[in-house]
Formats: sequence, C-alpha cells, structure tokens
Amino acid sequence: YIPRSSYSPFLRTPPPSTMSACAASSLAFRAVVAPRAAAPRRTSRAPRATGVTCAAVQKISVGEVKDHLDRGFIVVDIRDPEECAETGYRSAWKNIVLAAMDDDGAIHMNPNFLAQIKKEFPNTMSRMLIACDDGTFRSEKACTAIVDKLQYTQCKVIEGGIDAYLAHTPLTQADKIKWRTTPEEGQDLSALIYGVDIRQPGEKFY
Repeated sequence: YIPRSSYSPFLRTPPPSTMSACAASSLAFRAVVAPRAAAPRRTSRAPRATGVTCAAVQKISVGEVKDHLDRGFIVVDIRDPEECAETGYRSAWKNIVLAAMDDDGAIHMNPNFLAQIKKEFPNTMSRMLIACDDGTFRSEKACTAIVDKLQYTQCKVIEGGIDAYLAHTPLTQADKIKWRTTPEEGQDLSALIYGVDIRQPGEKFY
C-alpha cells in the first residue's frame, strides 16, 4: 500500500519550513492590503470672510457738497415723500425713493430703484451724490447697488445725509422754486417748410 500523499504532490503536507514561509507571506499580504486607519478629521475650519466684497463706498462731508455740485454732481435724495415733506428739499435734487414704510411699520423696497436711476442717469459716468436722512445704511446700500450692479463710477454718499447737509446749508425760498417751461404761441413757420399753409381751420402750431 502506497500512501496517497507519496504519489500526489498536490495533497502532500508541506514541511514545517514551507508552512512558516507561507504564514509569513500571508501576514505580509494582509499588511499590504489592510485598510489604513482613517486620519482624524480636522474639526477646526478656516474662518470665512465676513467682509463685503463689493467696492468701497466713497463719502464726502457736507462742506464738500458745494464743490461737487459745481463740478456737475447731482444730489439724489432717496428718502420717501413723507421725509422729504418734513424737511423740504431743493428743486434741483432728484428724488428716487429706495424704500418706504407703510402704516404698519413694514419696510418695502422699491423694486424699480435701479431702473429709475438708469433712466435718470443713462451715462455710467454720471455724477451722483446719494443721501438719505442720516447718510448711513440706506445711502450705503443704494450707492453699493449703483456701483456694483450698474457699474457707475462717479457715485458718492453725503456723510450725515440730508439732515446734516440742511443744517450746514439751510434751504432758501429760491431753492424751493420749480422752474417749468410751457409752450408759448409763436410765428407759424409751416409755410417755410411746406410752401403752403397746411393748418386746419382753427389749428395752431406752437
């Protein structure tokens, strides 16, 4: 009788030296493919920037307003009509309301503010002095929107707002006059254009 292990090389029990080598190889393999321990997560994060990334608001003092007006700047009063009625305003100012408060105290933003600015000042190089009552939050918000969203380059805020400006330069009676032009009857020049009088009976050209 010949033991099966003597003629079947696949069923032989490997010698102890071979088993030791296999065990060592298996340990080495497990060491290579074993997953690495997960690195501890960093609990601290870099602080996010809290500053506003928009362009810095340019401000001028009330003493500098006259010089700016002489250089072509126009005051844009962003107060609501009730505030304007309380203090008065110059007829040369442009009143474009940024926000208004209703009877319940709720504040409503003017959705057409930027569109109205663009209509009044089509050129992005138009010179504007923005002013609310005290020249703080509303003025800065309006100026930032005009510069960042409409890309205007000559927009500044009056420090202290309308209240400080009127205290420095009070209104006069002439400031409140609104000049309006009305059509006046003049010489009919239609004959020079058409060669004949084309007016209908009773019709006048102004």
